[in-house]
Amino acid sequence: MSVAPHAVTVFPLTAVDTRISCAHCGTRLALSNAYCSRCGAAHAVLTDRKGRPVDLAATRSLQLAILVIVANIVVGAVSLGIVVVSSDTKNLITAALGLELLHFLVVGSLVAATISYGVRGIRETRGGRLGRRNWAVLSIVVASLVGLVLAGSLTATFMMFMTTQH
Repeated sequence: MSVAPHAVTVFPLTAVDTRISCAHCGTRLALSNAYCSRCGAAHAVLTDRKGRPVDLAATRSLQLAILVIVANIVVGAVSLGIVVVSSDTKNLITAALGLELLHFLVVGSLVAATISYGVRGIRETRGGRLGRRNWAVLSIVVASLVGLVLAGSLTATFMMFMTTQH
């Protein structure tokens, strides 16, 4: 019987593989690489306060979701102000429809960008190596709800426009 240590290699926890896969070609990347060595795609790796890697797309999607809410408030208030200040009641519904279309285009494009980044964030955080997956899900939910309300408002304004036009 031998008292020599076993010849098994023991890896410390700090040596665990901390690589991610390229979202475009699937090549394994170290977290410190900013670009994929195979396809050249940019990979920005952010860290949270504890130093864990987080996904950039998930972070951007939540930032855009906040921007969607702010833009909805600002553009909606400006549109409402223009309609209220308008003294021409004959063309009030036409002005409201035009401003509602502008509102839909501005905020709707932000909603589309938010959902796009959110889906990308969910896809990139699938493996569990990158954090903030819940931020991506939250941003998709918020943007979808604002988009549904916006589409309902545009539909109601259009129906009101159609009923007043003889």
